[in-house]
Amino acid sequence: MHKVSFSIAVAMWMACPGSWAEETVLQTIAPSHAWEFRAEPYAWLTNVEGTIGVGGFSTTADLGFFDSILENLKMAAALQLEARRGPWGIIADGFYSELGFTAETPGPLYESVSAEYQQFFGELAIAYRVHEDPCLFVDVYAGLRYTDLSLELEARESPADITTFSTNVTTTIVDGSIERADAIVEPRIEEYKTAPAARRAEIEADIRSSVEAASERRAKRVLKRQLERIHDGKRVHLKMRELIHAVSKERARMAKAAAQLKVAELRASVNAALQNKVTEARQQLANAEKDLATSLDEEISGSLPAGAKGRQQWVDPFIGVRTQWNFSGNWFLAAKGDIGGFGVGADLTWSAQATVGYEFTPQVSAELGYRHLFTDYSDGGFIDKVDQSGIFTGLNVRF
Repeated sequence: MHKVSFSIAVAMWMACPGSWAEETVLQTIAPSHAWEFRAEPYAWLTNVEGTIGVGGFSTTADLGFFDSILENLKMAAALQLEARRGPWGIIADGFYSELGFTAETPGPLYESVSAEYQQFFGELAIAYRVHEDPCLFVDVYAGLRYTDLSLELEARESPADITTFSTNVTTTIVDGSIERADAIVEPRIEEYKTAPAARRAEIEADIRSSVEAASERRAKRVLKRQLERIHDGKRVHLKMRELIHAVSKERARMAKAAAQLKVAELRASVNAALQNKVTEARQQLANAEKDLATSLDEEISGSLPAGAKGRQQWVDPFIGVRTQWNFSGNWFLAAKGDIGGFGVGADLTWSAQATVGYEFTPQVSAELGYRHLFTDYSDGGFIDKVDQSGIFTGLNVRF
C-alpha cells in the first residue's frame, strides 16, 4: 500500500510542468531579491444570507445573486494587490458593494421592510512562502480586515394585522377573566342564596374585589406573553412595560366591568327581576373590551419601530494559508482560507476560496471559482451575522 501511494505521488510530481524532475531545473533555484507585483481586479457574484439589524430592529436577508442581488445591486468594485520580494509578500484586498432590497418582515405586524446595505472591507496581510517549487507553492499569512458597514432599515406596519392582533389579545383577556371569575363565584352561590342582606353585601364586595384582582393579573400576563411574540427574540425592540402601563386605565375598567357582571348575575340568581341588570353589565363589559382593544391598537402602532439606520466600523485580525498547484500545462488550481475576529471586532469571521485558472502569458492569467465569507458581528443593537458566497472570477496581471 505504501509503495502504491509513493508511486502515485512520484507520478504527480513527475507530471508537474516544469517540475524538479526535469533536468533543466535540477539545480537549486536562486532566491529572487527583486520586487514582484500583482494586480487582480475581480468580480464576486455573492449571495447574502443571514441576520442584519440596527437600533434594536433586525430582519433576515436571503438574497441569491441571479434572482435578487443582480436587480438590487447599485454599485460594486473589487481589487486585489500584492507585492512580493523573496519569500515575503504583502497582500491587499478591497471589496465594496451597495445593495437595496426587500427583507423579511420581523414579526406579524409588519407589511414590508426595505433595506439599504452598504459594505466595504479592506484586508492587509503579510505572507511568508513556506514551500515553493515549479509545481506548487504554499503561503501562510496574517493580517487585519477592516469593515465599514452602513445599514438602513425602513419598515411599513400593517394596520389590519395590528387591529386583528389587538382584538384577539383583548378577547383572550376577557374570556380568561370571565372563566376565572366563574371559578371564584361558583363556590359562593349557595351561601349567597341563603345569606341575609348584610351578608350578601359582604359576599358581593369580596367577589368584586377578587374578580377585579384576578382580571388585572390575567390581563398583564396575557399582554406580556402576546407582546413577547412581537418582540420575537429582540428582532423588534418594544418597551413592553411602558406599553402595558399605557393601557392600565382600560385594563382597570375591563376588570371592574367583569366583576360587575358577576355580581349582577349573582343577584339575578335570587331575583329574576334583576335580569336586565345582567344585560346592562354585559354591554358595559363589551364596551370596556372594545376600548381596551382600541387603546392597545393605538399604543402598539405608536410603539412599533418604523426602522433604523446606523454605521459601524471594526477591525478583525486573521490568520490563513493559501496554495497554488500548476497541474497541467498552463492550468492551475488555487485555494486559500483564513479565520479571524476572535472577539476583537467580530466574534468570528472566516473565509474560503477555491479557483481554477489559466495562464495566458507569464504576466497574465485568469481564474474562476467560488468564494465564501462569514461574519458574526454585534454591538449595541447593530447586527451583521451574514454568509456571503458565490462565484469568483478575476484577471491577474503581474509586473
